[in-house]
Amino acid sequence: MLQRLLMAISIGAAIVVLVVLVVRTQSEPQTVQGHLARLTTLAQLRVADENATAQVTRARLRLSTEAKGLADAARRLEDAGSALATHRDEFRMVSRDLAGTAAGLLQQIDEKKSLLGTYERQIEQLASSFEQLRGQAEALLVHPALPAGSALHTAVRRLIEEVTLYALQSNPDNQQTIEALLNRLSAEAASARALRGALLGLGRATTTVLGDSDRASATADRISQLPITAELDQLRHRYVTHYAKAETEIARYRTVLVIYAGALLAVFGFVGWRLRRSYGELDRSHDALQTLNTKLEATVEERTAELRKAFDDLRLQQAQLVQSEKMAALGQMVAGVAHEINTPLGYARGNVETVREAVPLIRELFDAQASGDTARQEQARRSWPPEEGLPELEMLLGDAEYGLEQIGELVRGLKDFSRVDRSFNEMFDLNDGIDTALKICQNQLKGRVEIQRDYAELPPVPCAPSQINQVFLNLLNNAGQAIDGAGTIAIRTRVEDQMAVVEIRDTGCGMDADTQAHIFEPFFTTKPVGKGTGLGLSIVFRIIEDHRGSIEVDSTIGEGTTFRVKLPLRSAGTGGTSNATARPENLQETVA
Repeated sequence: MLQRLLMAISIGAAIVVLVVLVVRTQSEPQTVQGHLARLTTLAQLRVADENATAQVTRARLRLSTEAKGLADAARRLEDAGSALATHRDEFRMVSRDLAGTAAGLLQQIDEKKSLLGTYERQIEQLASSFEQLRGQAEALLVHPALPAGSALHTAVRRLIEEVTLYALQSNPDNQQTIEALLNRLSAEAASARALRGALLGLGRATTTVLGDSDRASATADRISQLPITAELDQLRHRYVTHYAKAETEIARYRTVLVIYAGALLAVFGFVGWRLRRSYGELDRSHDALQTLNTKLEATVEERTAELRKAFDDLRLQQAQLVQSEKMAALGQMVAGVAHEINTPLGYARGNVETVREAVPLIRELFDAQASGDTARQEQARRSWPPEEGLPELEMLLGDAEYGLEQIGELVRGLKDFSRVDRSFNEMFDLNDGIDTALKICQNQLKGRVEIQRDYAELPPVPCAPSQINQVFLNLLNNAGQAIDGAGTIAIRTRVEDQMAVVEIRDTGCGMDADTQAHIFEPFFTTKPVGKGTGLGLSIVFRIIEDHRGSIEVDSTIGEGTTFRVKLPLRSAGTGGTSNATARPENLQETVA
C-alpha cells in the first residue's frame, strides 16, 4: 500500500513538473507585435512631449493671440497618453514596478496637458495686453506734445523695446531697466499735463504686460520641470531589460523541458520493462496463492470453531458475573427492606401487646358492670379507668395502623420496582420511580445523607418501568457510597427539548477525568477486589441506550458528581418493542 502511494505521488509530481515546464515555455509575457506596439507608443510619447516643450518656447516668441501650436501639441500629448493607458494592464502583467512607473507617467502627462492649456490662455492674455501696450505707445509717440527726438520720446521708445524683450523672455535685468524707465515717465507725467494721462496709461499697460509675462514664465518653468523625459527613459529601459530577461528565461525553460522529457521517456521505458517482468512473477504468485487459499479455508474453519467455543465460554462467564452482580444487589436490597419493615413492625407489635394486656382489664370492667356489684365496679375502674384507657387504646391502634400502612407501601413499591415489563410502551411517571428507589435504598442513606427533591411536572414517559427503576436505584446507591459520612443528594427533574431530564447530584469524593472516561465500560470499577464487578454502570448505560436516551456525567475531585439521564417523551413504536423483546434478560438485572 505504501509503495503504491509513493508511486502515485511520484507520477503526480512528474506530471505537475511537466505541465509547469510546458506552461513556462508557452506563456510568453509579450508577443512580438505587442512588444513593438509598446515600444512605438513610448517613442510617440517622447516625440509628443518634446514637441509640446518646443511649442511652449515658440508660442512665447510669437506672442500671438491664436496659439494653435500649443493646442495641437496638447492634443498630440493626450493621444500619446491615451495610447500608453491602453498598455497599462500589460505593463502590470509584466511587472508591478513598470505598472507603477507607467501610472506616474500618466499623471505627469495629465498635469503637463493641463499646464499647456493654462499656458495657452496666459500667452493669449500676454499677447492681448502687449498689443494694447503697443497701441498706447504708438499713439503717445505721435502726440503733438511729444516732439520727436526729445528725451521723453526716446525714453518711451526704449520702454517699448525693453517691454518687448521682457515679454519674449523674462529677464531680471530687463525688469530693472523697465522699472527705471517707468519711474522717469512717472516723473515726467507730473510736469507735463498734456501727456499725463497718456503716460500714466502707458505705465499701467506696462505693468499689466509684466504681470502677464511673469505668470507665463512661471507656467513655462513648471512645464519644463516635469520629468516626463526621464520617466520615459526609465520606463523604456526597465521594459526592454525585463523583456530580454523573459526571453532568456523562456529559452532556458525550453532547454530544461527537452532534457526532462527525455528523462521521463527513459524512466517510462524502464518502468515498462519492469512491469513486464512483474507480470510473469505475478502469474507464478497467483498459482501459489490459489494453492494456499485451498489450505487456508480448512485452517479458517478450524479457527472459527475454536473462536465460537471461546465466545460461548465468554458469554457463560459474563452471565455468571451478571448473576453475581444481581445476587449482591439483591442481598443489599433485602437487608435494607428488612430493616425498613422491622422498624414499623416492631412498634406495631409492641402496641398490639399493650392492647392485648389491656383486654382482660376491659373484660373485668364489663363483667362488673353487668353484675351490678358496685364494689367490684369500683375496683375494676381503678385497675383500668375508661377515661384514660380508651384514648390510649385509640392512640396505640392508630400507631399500629400507621406502621402497617408503611409496610404495605414498601411492599407495593417493591412490587412496582420488580415487575416484569414486556415492552417499552408502558407510560411511567419518573418522579414516582425516583421515590420508589429512594424507599428501597433508604436504609443506606438515612441518618447521614440529606435528600433534596426538585421535581418538575413531567408527562408520563414510554419505557420499561422496572429497568428505569433499576437505573435510579443504581445511581442513588452509587451516590450514597460516594459520600463518606454526611452529605447531600440533590435530585432534579425537568423537560428539555422533548426529553425528560433527571439529574442526580451528590457531594461525594468525585472522579478524575480518566475515571469518567471509563465508568461505563464493562468490568471497570474503582472498588476493592470483591466489592464490585464493574457491571453496574455498564448495564445502566445499556438500558438508557435501549430506551433511545442518553446519560452524561460531570464530576470534580473533592466536590461531587452529577449524573444526567435524558429519556425521550415519545415512543419509538415497534423499534423500541423489538429491542426490549430481543434482550429480556435486561428486565430482571439489578445493579449494585
